[in-house]
Amino acid sequence: MRNFFIYIFILFTFLFSQEEIGSGLIEDNLINYLQNNYTTSNTSSYTNARNILYGIIDNNNGYVSCIYTNYSGYLSSGGSSGDNIGELYNQGINCEHLWPQSLGASNGNAKSDMHHLRPCKDNVNSTRSNKPFSEINDYITDTWFWLEYSSTSIPTNNIDEYSESTSNIFEPREDVKGDIARAMFYFYTIYNNVANENFFNDQKEVLYEWHLNDPVNDAEISRTWSIASYQNNIPNPFIIDETLIYRAYFYEEQINEENIGDVTQDGLVNIVDIVLIVNYVINTQTLTDNQIEIADIDQNGTINIIDIVALISIIIGEE
Repeated sequence: MRNFFIYIFILFTFLFSQEEIGSGLIEDNLINYLQNNYTTSNTSSYTNARNILYGIIDNNNGYVSCIYTNYSGYLSSGGSSGDNIGELYNQGINCEHLWPQSLGASNGNAKSDMHHLRPCKDNVNSTRSNKPFSEINDYITDTWFWLEYSSTSIPTNNIDEYSESTSNIFEPREDVKGDIARAMFYFYTIYNNVANENFFNDQKEVLYEWHLNDPVNDAEISRTWSIASYQNNIPNPFIIDETLIYRAYFYEEQINEENIGDVTQDGLVNIVDIVLIVNYVINTQTLTDNQIEIADIDQNGTINIIDIVALISIIIGEE
């Protein structure tokens, strides 16, 4: 009973913060919606974009850290003035394009869109080059990177904090995999006209797994909105709505007992599904016919409070 009331509390605090983008849309219709509504018409020049990243977006009290290794450089002015790019360059930090320049990000907005730019240790940036992201078996890793260190031996401590590379794939450290995945889906969706399709297809499955295993956190939300303030107030939508990757690229319309209650159809039954059902019941949310069938927990042809309570009970029963 205690867990039941905890879920009710979480539900009603979450109701007013959850945002579903392109409600009811899937696959190509959803992708078109994202392209029409989340494509920025204005990015800073590449020089200005890097100065903003280093001086504001990725600046932590003057320190700027590498996305892959957590190695940090320090800006003597704190980032508020001076040559941020040059000062960090002299400390071994430059700018990583998560979507490589050679595969679609070499010009215009695609090159300077901060939603896929990150500070990076220069040698790690060079090593990653234009390799796709993937999981790497530790025993075939060529080089391990952490802070300013590189090694050819499997680490004996803090292994999850290392990024790994072979001759043809690159694996980032564990706690940024989801962030990277959402940036990659953003770039491919928004810059589909220039993004290399084979490059995307080679890694989209593992990127989806990273998205599921490393969910969005407050820092990632804050970062995307900070970037948005310089880019037409447009955030990365894949951060704002975590169901988008599934609905746009992995949607499967099927009903079985295993996915009853999984209204978002992301493979998980959780508080987000409850939110969507509640919003549907109070007429602030539309659902597809497929979603309605999934939300009808008691299979009586009507979606109501009974289904909400039943879904909460299912979730609690899985704990």
